Amino acid sequence: MLEDSRVYWIWLAEAMGQGSLAAADLITRFQSAIAIYNGAVDEMEADEEFSEERLAKIKSKIANRSLDRANEIIAKCDKLGITIITYDSELYPSFLKAINNFPLVIYARGKMPDCDANMLVAVVGTRSMTDYGRRIAYSLGTGLAYGGAVVVSGMALGADSMALLGAMEAGGKTVTVLGCGVDVIYPKDHKEIYYKLMNNGAVISEYPPGTPPIGSHFPVRNRIMSGLSDAAVVVEADETSGAMITANLAIDQGRKLFAVPGKVGDSGSEGPNLLIRDGALPCVCAEDILSEFEFIYKNKISVDIAHARVRNLDFETLSRNAMDRMRIGTSAGSKNYRGKGSYGGKIKDNPVAKAAFAEKTDELPKKEDIPAQKKTVKEEKQANAQKPKRNLFTRNKSENTAKVKENIKKTEEKMIPARKIELDMLESAEIKVYNKMKPNVPVLPDSLVDADTSISDIMSALTMLEIAGAVEIGGGGYFMRVSEDDIMLSTND
Repeated sequence: MLEDSRVYWIWLAEAMGQGSLAAADLITRFQSAIAIYNGAVDEMEADEEFSEERLAKIKSKIANRSLDRANEIIAKCDKLGITIITYDSELYPSFLKAINNFPLVIYARGKMPDCDANMLVAVVGTRSMTDYGRRIAYSLGTGLAYGGAVVVSGMALGADSMALLGAMEAGGKTVTVLGCGVDVIYPKDHKEIYYKLMNNGAVISEYPPGTPPIGSHFPVRNRIMSGLSDAAVVVEADETSGAMITANLAIDQGRKLFAVPGKVGDSGSEGPNLLIRDGALPCVCAEDILSEFEFIYKNKISVDIAHARVRNLDFETLSRNAMDRMRIGTSAGSKNYRGKGSYGGKIKDNPVAKAAFAEKTDELPKKEDIPAQKKTVKEEKQANAQKPKRNLFTRNKSENTAKVKENIKKTEEKMIPARKIELDMLESAEIKVYNKMKPNVPVLPDSLVDADTSISDIMSALTMLEIAGAVEIGGGGYFMRVSEDDIMLSTND
């Protein structure tokens, strides 16, 4: 009986953690998970790439040679029909091998397209898309599919799902990258689109089946979306959107970056407009992307076919109908309405939707639920002129200093200052990330990655630091430390 080498890849991935740069460096050196399991690291000597401290941490992580967890994962995958694609598999995309912290294992449901033979495009954007964003995302997915490209995205609410729907309904192939196990449907509303995606390509993840959708998983997941693809396009995104993280990763990975121009001043247009200003290629239709790669994929890509197929399509109607069929959100007045624009919160949280839906079901909304009349342009200018100024990295300050002091005094009488409690709850790994940051200097999470700390560790630490109030998040996915003082480690750390 042949030895199942998958168990060693899964063992190493679980031991080192998803998104681990150290794990990728080990595989680059040894090309084999079995060699590492059999003690190759134990015989290593420190060098420029692997310092003594780094080697010690790696050895600590892989000290447990039990394969029980890996065998459990394999058994679950076999039972659920999940394909396990390891780094040494023929199915593993060669583009993905080129990124610094490539995944050791990919779990896939459906049929993985030949990523080496086809052009792949990552389409990403905000969850709270506008009607404009819905229409554009759907049209890009449709046009890319008609032109012969595979659409890559993340199945999130908003632009991601609309791009995938457009591609599928044009008969194209898709690759959906999750930040949870491939057997976990997230968001839950996307059950129907999830199964449709499985039948039109592959749903993949580096996280084993059963892994819940934890917030820190998604920035780590984004590097796979951009890493798989020839290009990435941002449809709508504010400056702090996860789509902007994907855009920055695409640039770092040497991928071509596109952005859909938006109306200046609209929140969803901030990200794409800034990207275009900084050098991203403007994109108004799928042909803009396809034309950049037609000469590379001569037998796969056709701009002419894409143009001919989409030129007379009514994407406003098609995209709305697609949302209705998949029941993932529709216009105000439907019980599936999700709020802002075409997506957002639940119907109960949106007064416009409540009013529209109540009218349709003969339920009269309460007076306080109906939004006030829109202000005139003159009234808006007067109101905005009175608002305090702020930038990306400063909080709004109340003009009523006396009231602020009074509130602080009341809070202090009730409890110990929250900031101290929060900082005391931080772990040493989070404190070390904080101390690596310079006060009042914006940094991207990627720049904090080093030999001992993966991007997954960085994102988890930054999340906790932001909750503690020790860092703030600003435009383009940047973080900034807000205090001049380092946080001292205790003697127990």
